[in-house]
Amino acid sequence: MEKISAAFAVDWSIKLEKALRSKNTGRAVEAILETGEKLKQWSKEPEPGTAVYSLFDLVPEEDRLFYNTILLRLVDAFCSGDRLVKVAVVRVFMSVFKLSRGKSKSERETWFLSKDKVHNHLEILKRVKSVYDKGDPEAKALALILFGCWRDFSNEFAPVRYLVFTSMVSSHDLEVRSSLFAAGFFCEVAEDFALVVLGMLNDMVKFPELMPKTRLAAVRVFAKMGCSHAIASRAFKICMALMLESSKEDNLVPFLVSLTKLASSSTHLASELAEFIMPFLGEDKSGHVRAAVLRCLHFLIKRGMCFSLVHVVNTANFSSLLNQAELSPDMQLKALQIFQKILVYKLCLADASELHQLIAIVENASHAQIFSSNCLAISILVSIWKEIVQTAERLSIEVSSASLPMQLVVLIMDRLTLLAGLCSDPCQVDFALVSEVQDLFNVLHLLIGKHSELRLLVLDKIRSFLDYIVNLTDGFRKSDEARELLLGVINYKSKRGVVVRSEILSSIHKFLIVFLENLEGYQSVLSQVSEKVKRITECVRSCNFFDCQTQMIFALLLHSPILWGSPVNEIGTNSDADGDSGTSLVTDINNYGIVSLECSIQILAEGNYWPAYRAGVYAARVGAWVTSALIFDKLKTNVQSDINSFWLKSLTYLSHAEGKLQLLLMPSGSVKLVNWLRSNSCLPELSKDASGEFAHCVALHEAYMNLQSSLGMLGNMSEVFCFQTWFLVLKTRVLETVIDLVEGLGLLNQDTRNKKQVTDCNSLQQLPRISVQLQKLAKEFDMLATCFVDLDDSSSSIITTLSLSCSVLAFAAGVVIFIPSFSSHENLVPFTSQSGVCSRLVQDLVQRLWKVDPKICEMLSMLVKENESLSCSHLQPRSQVVRVCSKVKMLLAICRDALACIHGLQNQSNSMHEEDIMSEMTKSCRNLVSQAVMKWMQIPFGIPKYFFNIRPCVGAELFALISDSNIKSTSDTVTVEQGFQLSLDLCLQLKNMKVPVRVTKLYCLLYTKLAYHTLTQRGETKRNQKSHSPWRDEDLVEMSNKLFHHAITRSGKKPEVSGRFDWSNGVSAVVQFEPNERGQGFSSCLLDVSRFPVGSYQIKWLSCCIDQHGSYWNILPLNGKPVFTVKKAL
Repeated sequence: MEKISAAFAVDWSIKLEKALRSKNTGRAVEAILETGEKLKQWSKEPEPGTAVYSLFDLVPEEDRLFYNTILLRLVDAFCSGDRLVKVAVVRVFMSVFKLSRGKSKSERETWFLSKDKVHNHLEILKRVKSVYDKGDPEAKALALILFGCWRDFSNEFAPVRYLVFTSMVSSHDLEVRSSLFAAGFFCEVAEDFALVVLGMLNDMVKFPELMPKTRLAAVRVFAKMGCSHAIASRAFKICMALMLESSKEDNLVPFLVSLTKLASSSTHLASELAEFIMPFLGEDKSGHVRAAVLRCLHFLIKRGMCFSLVHVVNTANFSSLLNQAELSPDMQLKALQIFQKILVYKLCLADASELHQLIAIVENASHAQIFSSNCLAISILVSIWKEIVQTAERLSIEVSSASLPMQLVVLIMDRLTLLAGLCSDPCQVDFALVSEVQDLFNVLHLLIGKHSELRLLVLDKIRSFLDYIVNLTDGFRKSDEARELLLGVINYKSKRGVVVRSEILSSIHKFLIVFLENLEGYQSVLSQVSEKVKRITECVRSCNFFDCQTQMIFALLLHSPILWGSPVNEIGTNSDADGDSGTSLVTDINNYGIVSLECSIQILAEGNYWPAYRAGVYAARVGAWVTSALIFDKLKTNVQSDINSFWLKSLTYLSHAEGKLQLLLMPSGSVKLVNWLRSNSCLPELSKDASGEFAHCVALHEAYMNLQSSLGMLGNMSEVFCFQTWFLVLKTRVLETVIDLVEGLGLLNQDTRNKKQVTDCNSLQQLPRISVQLQKLAKEFDMLATCFVDLDDSSSSIITTLSLSCSVLAFAAGVVIFIPSFSSHENLVPFTSQSGVCSRLVQDLVQRLWKVDPKICEMLSMLVKENESLSCSHLQPRSQVVRVCSKVKMLLAICRDALACIHGLQNQSNSMHEEDIMSEMTKSCRNLVSQAVMKWMQIPFGIPKYFFNIRPCVGAELFALISDSNIKSTSDTVTVEQGFQLSLDLCLQLKNMKVPVRVTKLYCLLYTKLAYHTLTQRGETKRNQKSHSPWRDEDLVEMSNKLFHHAITRSGKKPEVSGRFDWSNGVSAVVQFEPNERGQGFSSCLLDVSRFPVGSYQIKWLSCCIDQHGSYWNILPLNGKPVFTVKKAL
């Protein structure tokens, strides 16, 4: 358990005292500055509570005592130290004071240097005042700065106020500027003080002999007159009058800055200021003044005052600023950002005619020179166009002009070509250039959006861009003059060439990956897109300077699931033209699959093992399992570390499992691949003949065995491969359940002699059990998706689709329990007698599909009995929201088949004899499940990108101590007398939180029951195998469900349960924590264990958090379960 700052207060105070007593000034200064950093960290931590004092064995209020002692010692050092010590002390208090800037009034009342926090503030002020009284001008100036930092209590001390007023009229400029510093901060909190200062400032600024620096400091004080609206208005008028009286143009800028800060808190003042300063943008003003005005307007926009400028600023006239060459590029960019905000606001209020006028203004502005030379300007213009499109959709107006998006595509690609040209100069190649290339491709993604007409144009432009790069390399071979220029770029062994090759081409490749992923729903252009992607791939292959890895990853683009997933499965089901295009695409996929295999062999032969591994990972992610199997199989013998060897062996088995099924499902197109493997003596297991009557069943069994081997390679390394092991465990369980389903019903390619044994109703006895298992696996996939905070969106989508597939298969396998005449069968009673089995199957599907297909959800809801209503179907973790794609559409088809089967059997059961009903029911269910399994096998689910991230998972450690201070306890021994409740002080520490996630809420569920009895009396303070093996804990899903409902609803309503888990058998408590910046929170809880007999019991726990986006995440336990012991009462 990490100590908080309050626990170090005693040590910090003693260490500071020792350093200050030293005669070495350097040591004292170093200790003071070090103490300042510690105080800054301390100020960010929440106020400690009772639990903190108990956990760290502190006396209540002890931290405050030593905090005030540290402050007093710093002040004493200021009073008695030399100049260096005084400056160090001032730096400390200024750094701490800066942390309070922007805090509200209520927050300032409890912050680190508030009056309530500094108990001995009067003594501190008196000691510093004595330094002011006896010191020279520099000492007085430093003392005044301290008074300003202590404004929350020093502004109420009359002698200090008097010192500030008198110093403002001092003859020493340094003292005057320091007094203005203090006066400015006093004015922020004291209205009466601000009134006096206003009058003095009015006279001070007009004083002709005032030094320029002092006058500038005085003008800046006006910006701090915001303690009330009345004071701000009065200061605004005085400041504006002084600006008008100023004869020098250079003096306008500080006045404009102060006026802008005053106006940023008042819509009335903002409108008045905007109307006043707009004429300053005229060409008769200097560029210095116009730049200052633009900065002021930009500041108002950032502070949310856009609506105050809309009625003042003429959009067309303002857009003309983009063409003024006198303005610097930075100022033109600020003008563009202001133009964007004003335009977006006007779009919200625009009607049809106004929209067309605004479009014309944007098109005219788009010809400005800034758009051809600035990536950010292009991105702003793209954002403006997106806003126009959204407004047109809202108003149901068709935007007839397509010239702007076309022009934007040309602008982006021209800029990319220019950057590629700059790369021909080795002196121009740097990371900023590469970063701009990446940004431009991101902007291009944003532009394409839903504009399907732009997709083919963009691919043509990408092809032209690659041709340009290829021509550069050709120029290298043909032209001797260009040799020196191109040597640093194109040469494979040059570092700058590597940058161009690996970064720019990688940016193109990443763009194409996302481009293809976004083609969902645009089936009409798939054939054209695949043809253009094929040409891009050929363009890359035609250049010998591109290494094999680059050629390979571009060749694998055609293996993108969006291109081959749907066409492969629909061959023969569509029209002849569609079937021919699908067959052609499969042929291309396998042809380029052979290309990728050849590239893999060459990369491995060259000994480039790391590029080979990266290529294998990418091949696995796009579903090129044969290629990934080849690479990982070769790599596993070329690594030194045991852990790396096991990891590569695991990947090899996984690739074999997926590759076997993949080759089976498109046998006509895989002949060339298999022949290539045989001719090159590679992967003998995958090159076996996959045909035969039992092919599907054999493939399922072999895939299952390979998955088990893949899982076995990770062995006891679940601490390192937590996500990987959990994912493989779930995949193995799903495949095992599907095999159980196939063998139980004699489905797929089973021997016809066995079919006689499975045609009666007894063959369906296992369906309810299998259905329940599949539904449980769906919940476990959900759990997996919520337990890794740094899970990327694409990985989350794959896991969510796998979860949906389990839920759909569970529904298809469980159709029998929806038939009344069959569900009453005596062999099914153990399953159907459980409360709400049908409703849980339906509810699970409805929760996943209610945003995807409301019609199916309505049909599903009709299957539930009136007394088994659905509950909380609208609640769902964000990471489990299903996104419509081809895979989901195939699962929806299975769901529709199951619904049709149920309705058909329900209708037939009313008009047929019981024997005929049973025979027809068995036949229909077998056909349904057989088709469902076949369709499920054809879905390319893919592998999560996160699967290849080898890093410690984000988790939490829980530390618990007995709350009773009279009972001595440690973190591994907690005791309570029989008949009493267990009161615990808790510390929850987040670990490995190296992701950009801000935790807004943090909860922890503690649960214990008599069944958790244990022989040991000590808690598991260290990690054990089960601590980081969540797939072994059967209660984890239910605990997560309870936590989710508590965190989201906060209603206290009991969550749905599986029928197996009964919360009434145990004792539970949900505790909320307030985490500090280090992810550490403290709280207390009460567990009613008064009925527990004598003995020791484990406490299971699980924590969760809500991030800044409102997403729910489970946090896995990283240490063991606390143990408490119930002893006999004395």
